[in-house]
Amino acid sequence: MSNPSVLILDPRGNIAAGGKDVIARHETYAKKISTQGKSLRLDLKVFSAGVSIESSGKGKNERVITISKPTFNSYMFAKKAHKFIKINNLNVKLLVAGDPWESYWSAYFLNRFLDKKMPIQIQVHGDIADPRWRRINLRNRIRFSFAKLSLPKASSVRAVTKYQAENLVKTFGIKNEKIVVVPVPIIVASKSVALKTERPKTIGLIGRIHQDRGIWDFINLIRILNSSSKDFKVVVIGDGPSKGKFLLKLQSLMPKNRTIYLGHLTESELRKAWKRIGVLVSMAPVESYGRVIRESLIAGVPVWATASAGVNDLMDDCKKGEVKILDLSKSDVSLDKEFNSLLKTKVSSDFSKRFIKENNTYAAKLASSWINIINKSK
Repeated sequence: MSNPSVLILDPRGNIAAGGKDVIARHETYAKKISTQGKSLRLDLKVFSAGVSIESSGKGKNERVITISKPTFNSYMFAKKAHKFIKINNLNVKLLVAGDPWESYWSAYFLNRFLDKKMPIQIQVHGDIADPRWRRINLRNRIRFSFAKLSLPKASSVRAVTKYQAENLVKTFGIKNEKIVVVPVPIIVASKSVALKTERPKTIGLIGRIHQDRGIWDFINLIRILNSSSKDFKVVVIGDGPSKGKFLLKLQSLMPKNRTIYLGHLTESELRKAWKRIGVLVSMAPVESYGRVIRESLIAGVPVWATASAGVNDLMDDCKKGEVKILDLSKSDVSLDKEFNSLLKTKVSSDFSKRFIKENNTYAAKLASSWINIINKSK
């Protein structure tokens, strides 16, 4: 039998499709559990999904193993996971579900197939306890119902901010002792990269281009600002199902020479792109953590964002004025003044120095939570 393993279940293939940055992050997790759990000789495995599927018995020494095509069928994914475990004689000690719906129910069914029931940690990255999250679409309302069933059953729940954790406890009745707060580690430069020169008069939008991310509110904001001034540009970084419609709408408001679309960038490419952004705008109606808004401050770029758990958490950690709440109900004149005020805001390097130090502890903290769960289950 192989060394004992922590097994992450990813039936929709988010990890396999996440690229080298996501894979590198999971390699870091593996190193931390190997170092911290020397007596346990722990290893980390990820059962993911993708177009190319490993045949049973192959890839057992890989970190991320594709055992299925991306699926919402938790039962069938669990069956394939069980088959791979049996053929390769894997010694699973903990199941980690990347969400409270498809991933959790994959872990639930897998537990039914295994000879011994394993503890399950559910990772919650979104602020699903926020009522606004449920109102975004029907899918979220259905997933909320699944989360009501799954979260109380978990051995542990990993949240990414204290505000999100508090919301989860209140809404889902999770016991405080089951909650662990560990943000997602970000690959950052080893030292502050705050901009030294005057920033360009641009507005940046970074992330998935999807209607759930407040992109139409962003279009409304650009329409308002464009009515007052036509000397700023918009920089869009990212991709998504609404990209085509979004870019057409944006370019109907302003000429192409004022819109810059850079597409999806790797983390290293994004670090180089910050110099092109004067103010980062985030209009996601619900944000549990907000990696990009933190990366923005690290790069010395102020943030203009709608209120959320992630934004509130960030405002606790930075200096006044570096992050401002964006409220579209304000007058056009007020919004224009806020934009120009943010362009002049100098972001202190204090946040960057403090964040880099804390960020370097996150992988170890997550590994520690896994080891603690395993030890308690003995």
